[in-house]
Amino acid sequence: MKLLTTTSTLIFVMTMVGCTSSTKIKYPEQQTNLTDAQALNSKIIVAKSAYEFEDKDIEVPGNFNVQGINSCTFDINNESDDCPLKKPIIRVYFDGNNSTSQQKEEKKVLESLNNKKLGLMFESQLAGLNRFRIVTQDDITAQEVASQIKEQSAKTVASVMKENRTLRPDYLLKIDTIKTADRFYAEYNGMAQYAVELTVSVIDPFTKEKLSYPNIGKIRIDGIDVKPKHELVYTEVNGKYYTGFDYTSPDNINAVFSKIASKAFDVMLSRMLTEMPVSAQVTGLRGDQITLDRGRNAGVLTDDTFILFKYDGGFVDPIAVAIAKPSSESAIATIVKWKNTDIADDLKNKSAKGIYRPTRGEQIFAVSIGLPSSYLKTKM
Repeated sequence: MKLLTTTSTLIFVMTMVGCTSSTKIKYPEQQTNLTDAQALNSKIIVAKSAYEFEDKDIEVPGNFNVQGINSCTFDINNESDDCPLKKPIIRVYFDGNNSTSQQKEEKKVLESLNNKKLGLMFESQLAGLNRFRIVTQDDITAQEVASQIKEQSAKTVASVMKENRTLRPDYLLKIDTIKTADRFYAEYNGMAQYAVELTVSVIDPFTKEKLSYPNIGKIRIDGIDVKPKHELVYTEVNGKYYTGFDYTSPDNINAVFSKIASKAFDVMLSRMLTEMPVSAQVTGLRGDQITLDRGRNAGVLTDDTFILFKYDGGFVDPIAVAIAKPSSESAIATIVKWKNTDIADDLKNKSAKGIYRPTRGEQIFAVSIGLPSSYLKTKM
């Protein structure tokens, strides 16, 4: 009986081994690739010129909320919160501000580049675009209100403030800053290595939720992005500064870091203009020329590249790409290329016969795609 049990066990084991040897384990196809993490310096994002567009490029940007059009009042001073034509209201908030430096000369300058200084610098650059409405955090506004109350009656000031109610932000930009300053010395000379890194979070000011859109992300700018490399090289004799970049001068260090911060803000602005485009309604077409219902007052920039599209019952049909020339409260744009579709051909034929104004049930809009290259050359 014992022998029979042992034999049965042996047969079972051999059978299982046989099954195992004939079974093939199937692995899923490779769906990902491995790559090294790259901390490349950030670049300014510039919109493609309308003259470079092909037919397949004429599409409405994915970051434009088309569905919100139904809620628009088309009153630039009293637009619905859900309308994509509304100018976004933004409050800028600088949070973390960390400095990394082993050198006393740089350490003092980094500490002086505090959140208040960075905040005012960035708010000024934002306000110059007129693309966004900025809720300021500086102390000057509060001081001005106090001064007005002194010079006028409190009742008069209260009446004015009631008519000009405080803006309610749509977005809170939370910016964390890391500033680093180091020096590397080789056999004959050294180099000052300075950098600023910004991490931008977009937060709902009421729910405090971090939003995935607009996505500004992380920005890194080095000293060599704002100054030629040789201008940051220095020479020491007996361990003391001799010639080249004078790292012992706080003014020199501050000048470099101010340029780095300014360049970082330029990159941030270019991303914001891409993520939060300006839009307008087309009020008329004549040939390849169109008129828009808003201009510099809504943040339309000279040479802005616009995608024109027809909106009907939730459906979007791109029709052309154009380049804008804004005035104070309206804009004229020239169509550079019509899209090769029946809807675009129909509008092209109608506008070729004279001034064509879209009917109430036929809405045509224009939406920008990013920072025009001419603005980069003249204003940044």
